[in-house]
Formats: sequence, C-alpha cells, structure tokens
Amino acid sequence: GLIIMPSAVPMRGLRMEDELYLKLKFIAKKESRSYNQEAVHILKGFVEQYEKEHGSIPVDTDALYQ
Repeated sequence: GLIIMPSAVPMRGLRMEDELYLKLKFIAKKESRSYNQEAVHILKGFVEQYEKEHGSIPVDTDALYQ
C-alpha cells in the first residue's frame, strides 16, 4: 500500500477564529488543496506581493536551528 512519510517541513502553529478557519478549509477544498497547502499558498502570495512593493526580505534559515 501507499506509505505516507511525515513532511520534512517544520510544523508551525497558528491561532485563528473558528469562522476564518472554516472559510479557509472551504476555499482549500474548492481549490483541491489541503488546508495547510492553501494557507501556505496564500501566505506565499502575500509575501511575494510585499517583496514586490518593498524589496526582497533577507532571511537566514540556519539561525532557526542554532
């Protein structure tokens, strides 16, 4: 059978109101994405738009693991 391996991407917690959560789940289903995939899709788009307007945001992912 199919074996689902855990994602190598770290889990990040997010608090939100029930109404927003349920609406995001609805949109995700309509877009054939999981709730998590939809949230990441939306956030990536937001960051890309922000960087278009304000310039690239430098980050050091290594600093997360020190």
